[in-house]
Amino acid sequence: MKRKFSRSIQAKTFASMLALLAACCIIIYGMVMIFLPRNYYTDLEGQVTADFNSLLDTISEKGWQASTEELHRFALKNHALVNIIDDSGKNVFSVNYSDTGPASPVTVEARSQGFGVVFQEGGDRYYLLASAALVTAARPLVLLVRLIPLIAAVILLISVLGAYVCSRYYSKPLIAMSEAARRIAALDLSGKCEVRRKDEIGVLAASLNEMSEQLSQALTSLQQANGQLQQDIRREREQERQRLEFFTAVSHELKTPIAIIKGQLEGMIYQVGEYKDRDTYLRSCLQTTNDMEALVKEILAAARLGGGDFRLAAAELDLSGMVQAVCRRFAGRAGDKRMRFSADIRPGVRVRGDQRLLEKVFTNVIGNAVAYSPAGADVRVELQPDRFFVENTGVHIAAEELERVFTPFYRVDKSRNRNHGGSGLGLYITKTILDRHGIRHSLENTPDGVRFTAFLPPAAALPAEKDPAEPQHPKI
Repeated sequence: MKRKFSRSIQAKTFASMLALLAACCIIIYGMVMIFLPRNYYTDLEGQVTADFNSLLDTISEKGWQASTEELHRFALKNHALVNIIDDSGKNVFSVNYSDTGPASPVTVEARSQGFGVVFQEGGDRYYLLASAALVTAARPLVLLVRLIPLIAAVILLISVLGAYVCSRYYSKPLIAMSEAARRIAALDLSGKCEVRRKDEIGVLAASLNEMSEQLSQALTSLQQANGQLQQDIRREREQERQRLEFFTAVSHELKTPIAIIKGQLEGMIYQVGEYKDRDTYLRSCLQTTNDMEALVKEILAAARLGGGDFRLAAAELDLSGMVQAVCRRFAGRAGDKRMRFSADIRPGVRVRGDQRLLEKVFTNVIGNAVAYSPAGADVRVELQPDRFFVENTGVHIAAEELERVFTPFYRVDKSRNRNHGGSGLGLYITKTILDRHGIRHSLENTPDGVRFTAFLPPAAALPAEKDPAEPQHPKI
């Protein structure tokens, strides 16, 4: 109980206000009991003195025998004992109204006021003695003493109610602020401190709410920054993984032609079997070297495209003319394979982008469609303001390989024979270029073949022209 009391500001405020109010009421009641009878005695003594002087004037004018009615009235009014004694000491007149009545359960000693005067009447000398009991002044004190239990109950009730109201008034906002501070300490910034006051407590509550709001904004910013950091870390790890896979694939791709060249050269040096015909195998070595050179160029281009410091040399391009030029280059090759090649190109399609890189995209996609389609297949190219697609018939790609064809050095041909396929970097480079331009793309099977689609954004949505001081795009 004591521990709970020590931790409750409402209980402390209630006890303090109760003690203060009770003490104030007791002090005020005590002061009333002390000073009210005293002032009443003073007033009553002045009144009795004035009545006695008036009685003396009446006796002087009329004589004491003719003034007996006034003597009775004085004694009755002032609860007095009045005696007139002659010069021989005989009591010639006496009236007594000083009796205070039946005994009271609360006894308070009453004060009295006495008077004595000598007067002459008919040549004789008389003594007028009066003693007034100031019982009227004692009665308020008796009443106050009698009311002590009732007054004590009223004081207690008033003190309890006053202490409760004051403690609620002062402690309720403090309790609300304490709860709000506890929530803030637990990083629960959803609630507000509902204290609608204009005083210092209200200012403190408003400051607490403002601090909570600022902490909430700071915490939100930190969470966003942390989320961005996590994304950056995941992206960096993914890039590191891709770089590792890329270099692993590069080493694998270069290992085969190097081994071929080495074997052919050793055979020619030692004149083993058919390698004695050096001219033939020197030409073969040169062809393999040329293939390696082309592969290295593609590897360098892919590495530069994937670099973090790469920037596009963006400009406004006539996409329609570019696609038409690429189609003309492959139309003859398609005719040699007895393919049906068609192009539906909307004139006037313009975008912002890097001319060399986008031309490489169209060359790779249309070239793959012609290269990997069988004789007699259809190759259809279409360009609209919002999309570009190439569809070739006669072939399908397994569903699990549709996404993997965009990874470096991946070829659908498991034999990895270069006579039937390229380096495996074409579609990877295509994907990287389109991603750099912010162009969405997809590769899907159709009922008759395979379709590649690029969804063109508005020209204003493409990257702005690069700063001349930034690195140039790779030569592809």
